[in-house]
Amino acid sequence: MTLRSRPTSGNHAVMAQKRTRGRLTSSAASPSSSAAAKKDPAVDPAFIAEWNALDKPTRRQIRRLVRIGRQQENAQDARLAVSFAAYQRSRPWYRFFWFWMIPLFVAGVIAGFALHPIIIGIVLAVCGNAVLVRRGFSKADWLNEPLLGD
Repeated sequence: MTLRSRPTSGNHAVMAQKRTRGRLTSSAASPSSSAAAKKDPAVDPAFIAEWNALDKPTRRQIRRLVRIGRQQENAQDARLAVSFAAYQRSRPWYRFFWFWMIPLFVAGVIAGFALHPIIIGIVLAVCGNAVLVRRGFSKADWLNEPLLGD
């Protein structure tokens, strides 16, 4: 993959963009990374380093089991799943879920009535899936509690 940078204007430097492929990003490159970590207690630099060190299939399996609300296979995966769910719960899309979900749901249903009834079904399915994913992130703590022990 080639990293490309955009042309800059003035003295402002623009960083190259790259894909993260399931890895969690932290603002470690910026000088205020410690301030960002102190502001948000769910962002643990040790967890981010451990998560990014995992291979891609393991990360994918943990993410999928958390999203569908299932228990992990072992204690190490359970610990990572609980930390991953806490990280996701700290993100703006989760905190403001009902703020953006309800208007999108209403707009989608209105568009479905105007376009085609199948659109209504698609909107209902996508919104239902989003609610179930949010529920999966919420119950990751108590669901993996038997594997974590004390």
